[in-house]
Amino acid sequence: MTSARRYRSGTQEVILEEDHRWTLLHVVAAQAAGKLPRPVRMIGFDRHTDANPPGELNWDGTVAGMREVCERQLSRHDDDWIVAGMQLGVLGDVFLFGVDDRMGDLPKAVGGQALMGRWEMPAKVDGLGVRAREVLEWTESPILLDLDLDCFAYPYRDLVWAWSEEMFAVEFGPSLPYFRQWRERAGLVTVCREAGCCGGEENADRIWELVGRYLFEKELH
Repeated sequence: MTSARRYRSGTQEVILEEDHRWTLLHVVAAQAAGKLPRPVRMIGFDRHTDANPPGELNWDGTVAGMREVCERQLSRHDDDWIVAGMQLGVLGDVFLFGVDDRMGDLPKAVGGQALMGRWEMPAKVDGLGVRAREVLEWTESPILLDLDLDCFAYPYRDLVWAWSEEMFAVEFGPSLPYFRQWRERAGLVTVCREAGCCGGEENADRIWELVGRYLFEKELH
């Protein structure tokens, strides 16, 4: 079940969910309200690619129908929602930052759409192809900006640690100008909490605080 909490960054709404698959519900609602195009190009930050193929999908094209898809048809592991969104025509090309570089399932074609990604943060990425640059530089219509808090956590042995303030400053500081541009271009900003992938509730809360401070520059209410 959706656990949406709604925040504001200036005039922009930011939706926080616990489980990532529910992002599709909010995207479809925003598309129905004319806030996003369909399909919408997405820029994301996630340690996982969520690129598994979903099972059989039956969607009637409505917001209520997408609620049913998220509730009953998508994986409880939240690892197939991006591909499902692309297959259903909700998501267009997707580019992910921060993906674990051991994952070998990117780039990936889903119909006529492309799912691409790199492990680096934006300021450290170079040598991108034409398709990737087009996604990141697209300005003609609003984009979806999506964050998974586990992008800002790292596994070590059997534990998962949250980024410290110093890591945010060093790892993401140079990327802030890029993030600001995408935030301004976004018709919707969605965030997934996924405390289990962050190393627990305390870590997730800490990362959310730092995301508000560094990425939204203390403007998140």
